[in-house]
Amino acid sequence: MRTLVTGGDGFVGQYLIRELLASGADLSASVQRLPPRPSVLDRSELGAVRWKQADVLDPDSLFRLIGAELPDTIFHLAGFASGALARRDPVAALSTNGGGTLNLCMAVLRVRDDSDGYRPRLIVMGSGDVYGDTPAASLSETMPARPVTPYGLSKACQEIVALSFRRSDELEAVVARSFNLVGPGQGWHFAVPDFSRQIAGIARAGAEPVLEVGNLLVERDFTGVRDAVRGLRAIAGLDAPRPLYNVCSGRPTSIRQLVDWIVDEAGVDIELRVAEDRVRPEENERIVGDPSLLRQDAGWEPRQDLEQCVREVYRWVEALVARGTNLETGSGA
Repeated sequence: MRTLVTGGDGFVGQYLIRELLASGADLSASVQRLPPRPSVLDRSELGAVRWKQADVLDPDSLFRLIGAELPDTIFHLAGFASGALARRDPVAALSTNGGGTLNLCMAVLRVRDDSDGYRPRLIVMGSGDVYGDTPAASLSETMPARPVTPYGLSKACQEIVALSFRRSDELEAVVARSFNLVGPGQGWHFAVPDFSRQIAGIARAGAEPVLEVGNLLVERDFTGVRDAVRGLRAIAGLDAPRPLYNVCSGRPTSIRQLVDWIVDEAGVDIELRVAEDRVRPEENERIVGDPSLLRQDAGWEPRQDLEQCVREVYRWVEALVARGTNLETGSGA
């Protein structure tokens, strides 16, 4: 089975590539610019992948990519993957996630017109942010999308695009709504790496023992990234997948708990200081997904211990600090 991962050098993309390589996949991956910029994959893993250049905002590059590779399964991960980045540029987030997915779907159809019978399975990386302010203790796939953030809006548009092609029977598209993920290699604009970076600076670099935080009382559904990519692969392997699956733990964890684990791992005493620019007035106090459908259809269960995932991220960040890595640019000191 030939498999393509778009956004292959992104955080989730790299873990998915590792998971797929371990299963023996014949694998290609697209990146916006060559060469790929890995933070997780090692040299042998990089060498086992056919790396291709393609931009989701360039329909012709997608057409050439799909036509050359003819993948049986496409995991679509390219695009904006961060609420923080989407808030900075909501127009780009909407264009990339919604418009880019439309471009990919149309590229597949163009290739199908040239290759009679070509019908790959398309797994689109969605987000639990699409639920927005849906008033429920546990969010299931039958609940409406009610996004309240630019990121949630962009991912809802992405879903609409992909599933409209499914409903018209033009593409075999499935959306995997991933909730909050944790693991080494994640970008600094996510909570656990950001807290870890600040605390590592305090522990190793002698920074002022103050941690800037937002609302620590909010609860979110966190899952280890290795579990999430197992979920994506499980969805791709189903005989008759449903249109939507939540990929989540089903358990709430407060932001305060994450901070406590990191502080304990670092072994430092710190003062917590609420920064106004880190408090988001529109955010829900509690967001927890229901993974029942994925459990029922694929037998998937999260295996990673969240506390150990968080501690692993801190150790990864601490090692970067110890090597003198500039945590803003990723370059050496």
